[in-house]
Amino acid sequence: MSSFLIVSLVLFVVWLMIMLFANETRREQVIMSIVGLVLAPGILIVVASDFRNVLSDTTAAIGIEDLLFAFSLFGISSVIYQVLIGRHAHKLRGSRYQAENAAHWVAHLILILGLLVFVSLLMIHVFSLSTIHALIVGGLLVGTYIIADRHDLLMNALLSGLFTAALVFIAEQIFFVRLFPLDAATFWQWNALSKFVIGGIPLEEIVWAAVVGFTIGPLYEWLRRYEVK
Repeated sequence: MSSFLIVSLVLFVVWLMIMLFANETRREQVIMSIVGLVLAPGILIVVASDFRNVLSDTTAAIGIEDLLFAFSLFGISSVIYQVLIGRHAHKLRGSRYQAENAAHWVAHLILILGLLVFVSLLMIHVFSLSTIHALIVGGLLVGTYIIADRHDLLMNALLSGLFTAALVFIAEQIFFVRLFPLDAATFWQWNALSKFVIGGIPLEEIVWAAVVGFTIGPLYEWLRRYEVK
């Protein structure tokens, strides 16, 4: 069993608790969890080159712990602001998108995720950024675009980023770095990262989690023309 699986299970327990006790956000949580599950293999294959050691001799080894981690993280980050702050989502008054069907906003979801992928790949191949830095820049740009279009979602994005980063740090620090220090020492490709380490976790890991929260936190509300109040 992978030692990192414990971290994924901890996040999944948090995911389950939110699912059980936060009725109003269940749909959003499930949808964004599926988004994370779909994106996970591609993200992991990309970052295997210079961020995480998930490569075997012949191929990228993507385990259940990686899929569970992405599934839980995306679902939690999409609703964590509403759950912790006690806010609720409502349709924007007078929004011309009130009657739009599911296919319409799913198409917008695919477009925005496609933009994230395009920007990240551009950062890698044109500006020669490392994969994790490219994902961080791509996520920040997409999140900034969402906030520029919907200023009311700024607090949602900022606090979702903060809460998500804190959750990932606590889970990885307690249930990975402290329990399995030898595995943690070889989990990340330290020579390709900055030298900033917090509690045995590279800064990039924490910043990436914050960017996930910053971008995914307000994404559902932006797509469905909801406001959180």
